[in-house]
Amino acid sequence: MDAIDLIIEKINQQGIEERNELKESRLAEIDTHFLVEQRKLIKDHELQLEKQTDQIKKAHQQRSNRLTVEARQNALKKKQAYLERLFDEVRQQMIDWTVEETQSFAKGILKQLQLTEVTILPARKMDPAIFNDAWSETTSKELNMTITIGAPQLQADYGFLIEHQGVQYNFLYRDLLLEERKKTGRSVMESLFS
Repeated sequence: MDAIDLIIEKINQQGIEERNELKESRLAEIDTHFLVEQRKLIKDHELQLEKQTDQIKKAHQQRSNRLTVEARQNALKKKQAYLERLFDEVRQQMIDWTVEETQSFAKGILKQLQLTEVTILPARKMDPAIFNDAWSETTSKELNMTITIGAPQLQADYGFLIEHQGVQYNFLYRDLLLEERKKTGRSVMESLFS
């Protein structure tokens, strides 16, 4: 019986060793699987975090860009409103010119045009004393041209038209200032706001 006990003990011992090896092998396999899964989850988490961080950065950049554009647009609107007000003030100054200042302005224009025969068509709100017969006679002699005064232009409020052989030259204050604004508005804004 000793030999049988020894064999049984040896079989039991071998079984215990095989079980322990299998247990350790399974535990090592489980640990390895756990580590692989853990690393995969950590990597997925990091990728997700990076993706969300990028999305947040992009959203922040877009909002920042939008706010910058809005601020620029608001500043531009204010500058344009200021420029508009500036040209309105210049127009009002032109409207407020004395008779002599307006006559001098018209005479300067007639001198530059160098025409021989013109008709001045004043705007409806112009003072009739500005373009009167006495002024047209004096200026005609001075500039060596024939100047006649036509009927007031009802479609315009301030300024005048000069007509020569069916061609009208526009010197209505609003139109003059609109043209000047187109030509010099950008440079005026740059000099005012640079």
